[in-house]
Amino acid sequence: MKLLISGASGNFGGQAVAGLLKQVPANDLILISRKPESLSAFAEQGCTVRYGDFNNPQSMEDAAKGADKMLLISGHDVGSRVAQHSNAIDGAIKSGVRHIVYTSYFGSTADNSALVCIDHYGTEEKLKSCGVSWTALRNGMYADSIVDAAFPAAISTGRWIACAGDGKVNMTDRQDCVASAVAVMATQGHENRVYNIVGPDLLSFRDMCGIASEISGKTIEYVQISDDEFYTHLDSLGIPRDASQEFNIDGYQWCSDDMVSFEREVRNGKFEVISNDVEMLTGRAPKSFRAFADERANWLKDLAKNA
Repeated sequence: MKLLISGASGNFGGQAVAGLLKQVPANDLILISRKPESLSAFAEQGCTVRYGDFNNPQSMEDAAKGADKMLLISGHDVGSRVAQHSNAIDGAIKSGVRHIVYTSYFGSTADNSALVCIDHYGTEEKLKSCGVSWTALRNGMYADSIVDAAFPAAISTGRWIACAGDGKVNMTDRQDCVASAVAVMATQGHENRVYNIVGPDLLSFRDMCGIASEISGKTIEYVQISDDEFYTHLDSLGIPRDASQEFNIDGYQWCSDDMVSFEREVRNGKFEVISNDVEMLTGRAPKSFRAFADERANWLKDLAKNA
């Protein structure tokens, strides 16, 4: 079976390819990237490397030729993803792909108004209506996006500013998401299923603030504000309000509309998702957020010393 991996030169895609190479022959993998030259190491191992761009429908059709099953790794352009993903889905189907596995997002239901979930729910609906088998991997919020980006800011300022109240979310180790995707791609079955790829517990941002304070040794105040006040705060940091100019923080792309709508729905309980799907797919329990943060304890303590 020929497996197609979109976004193979990205962080998630590269790790997924590395994981698949441990389970399937290299010549069974077709790797797509806007920068195929960056995949030369995989090409040397025997993978097929092709150019493909979500904004170029014909390129996606050409790139998918000969593939049976596709891992569609979601794009980063908030507000544009449904159209881009539809290009990839349509191109893959035209070229004969019969099963599409999509990296979606937890909490992506019809009644969740978070900008990120509108994108992913729309893509899931497209998949369900496209006439081929599908699998939605609803990945939780990456733990590294909080520990590597939010923790340093909180430690530096001594304040964690949020409009999420005490709503809870499920933080997830990216490695568990990758391993789950590899498992679904490398094994039979999984057709027309939704898997919630999440960690073992639910935490509020206030809880995470406490963890950052405890590990770093720096007292951090949790400051709850309104949605409008959060917009004003993000304005002061130079973060654009809409997704036309996303702001990059340590490799994470944000915009105010994305952040405020997400925290509003956290406050409304839309991300309180618990599941054992990671262990069912990979055979191992998912890593907790605290364990993930503890692995970075020395770095966080150093940040606090220099704050």
